[in-house]
Order: sequence, then structure tokens, then C-alpha cells
Amino acid sequence: MSVAESNHISIFIADDHRLYVDSLSVALENYPDLRISTVGTAFDGEELLAKLPAHRPDILILDLNMPVMNGLEVIPVLKKNYPRLKILVVTNYSEAKFVKECLQVHAVAGYFLKTNGLEELVKALQEVLKGNLYMSKGLQLYPKENGESDEDEVFDETFLARYNLTKRELEILGLIAEAKSNTQIADHLFISPQTVGAHRKNIMRKLNISTTAGLVRFAIENLPG
Repeated sequence: MSVAESNHISIFIADDHRLYVDSLSVALENYPDLRISTVGTAFDGEELLAKLPAHRPDILILDLNMPVMNGLEVIPVLKKNYPRLKILVVTNYSEAKFVKECLQVHAVAGYFLKTNGLEELVKALQEVLKGNLYMSKGLQLYPKENGESDEDEVFDETFLARYNLTKRELEILGLIAEAKSNTQIADHLFISPQTVGAHRKNIMRKLNISTTAGLVRFAIENLPG
């Protein structure tokens, strides 16, 4: 589907909470100014694998905590059998180890926290449909603001030397990994969005990365959680 057709999104929902699935389906299908249709649902990993071939969703909304086969077990099968399927993980798990496994190891299209709202979920669906990586607000991967250990400090110095980054650039890279915008980063660091933009360009040049999605993936893969 092209970006021009992105006002229509077909989804398949896999989650073991039936009321949640039903409620989410109704909420999305009635979202204003968009046509979102639920083409299928499943309540465990095996049911998902059995039912998915009969449907051609744009996006699979996948929970991690499911019976029979959980999300982490089913994702590799999906990636092998449906390499073009866009998988948006929607879960309560905010721990870095789960985020990194999904995004780094399995290269899912997005990671969304259930504690966030419907409006952001719709935004996530739209971004994923365009081929962009989406990371939910509230994912705290890096940096650690308090209690940073000596081991972390050694990592920082080694990382800075390897990639010729400044400490400020490393700090901004960590915030980019949390999918924060230039304005959000500027507010967090008490600097201007223009300064953040200049730092972002320098980081991308030094790392030889040309897209924000590539920059986010690099940060997730290389910064400690």
C-alpha cells in the first residue's frame, strides 16, 4: 500500500485478552478520518499462525504475553513465512531486554506500550504503514539519569572514542533511541531545537547513517539498556 492510501489500514490483532481485542477493534474501526478494518483476530500464537494465511493485513498487532506460543516465539516464524508483514508489538512490557530483542534481533516494525493512548496507537499504525520504525513514548532505554555505575562510565568513554562522538551527542543519541523529537529533546536538555538538529546531523554524519530509523536501530543495538 502506498503512502497516498495510508488513510485505510487493515489489521490483524493477536492478544489473549478477548475483551481487549474486541474493544480495540471497535475503537480503531470507529476512529475519525481513517478507515481501519480488522480482518482477523487470534488469542494465542498457534491460532495466529493457523489463521493468518487466510488474511492479508497491512499490520499485525501482536501481544508478547500469549499462551501456547508467546509473541517472542511466534515472531521468528512470522518473519520467515511473511517477510513483508509489518509487525507492531503492543505490550505491557517496557523492559529494555524485550524492546531490544524485538527491534534488534527480530526487526519488528514497531514497539508500543499498552499504557499509552489510542491516539498514539493510531499514529504508530500510520508510521509503520509508511515503512517507518515506531517506538512508543515512555520507553526508557538510555541514558540512566541517576546512579550510573563505573561500568557505564567506562562504556561511555569507549563508545565516544570509537565513534568520535561528544558526550552531548551521546546524550542526544540516547534520547533519539527513545523516539523523542527534536523539540522534546530540546525541552529535556534546555537547549534549542535548532541546536538539537545540528547535533543530530553531526551524529548521523559520524555514524554514516542517513535515516532516523537507522539511527534509532543503531542506538538500540549499541547503547546499554
